[in-house]
Amino acid sequence: MDFIIKRIINNPIDSNCFVIYSDDSLGCVIVDPGSKDSSELIHFLKNNNLSVEYIILTHEHFDHIWGVNDLKSIYNESKIITTQLCGDKIINKKKNMSVFYDQIGFETYPCDISIESISYSLAWNGMNFNFIKTPGHTDCGMSIVFSNKIFVGDLIIPGYLTVTKLPSGSKNDLLKSFYFIIENYKESNLRVYPGHGNSFLLNNIDFKDIL
Repeated sequence: MDFIIKRIINNPIDSNCFVIYSDDSLGCVIVDPGSKDSSELIHFLKNNNLSVEYIILTHEHFDHIWGVNDLKSIYNESKIITTQLCGDKIINKKKNMSVFYDQIGFETYPCDISIESISYSLAWNGMNFNFIKTPGHTDCGMSIVFSNKIFVGDLIIPGYLTVTKLPSGSKNDLLKSFYFIIENYKESNLRVYPGHGNSFLLNNIDFKDIL
């Protein structure tokens, strides 16, 4: 089955949201719905007759989770997937950093499925999502691998140093995550879908430029 990846740029902060779907199925998976106003995303879903089955969050920061409540209010059977630690943070306006953005903040619906509880793998429409803990930008960061693709959140942003100065960020953890990806996937030359910016091939990135 061929899958389509639709990128929608979140607002008001230009992080990436990805919709993974197929012409052969009415279900879809959404990665990092981070818009305060989710109308563009919801319009796309309705125009393509897509129903949201899973919402996967690469980490807890508000610009990657802001649209979760909008989606859950419409697609109430959808399941939120995070690391266990991330699940603890998305329901806390301080830990998801939203209160520091507008002094109001928000909390999302709770996580439905932790990657630890499903042994870091999910079968969906004949395909396996493999989840990898990749801390560094934050201690609960994760990446998602399927087929020849990897979604990395803010672990890698092409052309920019990875931010590790926010709460729970760690340069040492970042290095370990980079080395793990290089050692396990460099030969596969995965296409990387970052939390900000355009996708790129793994072999085209010089990790020294983002450390």
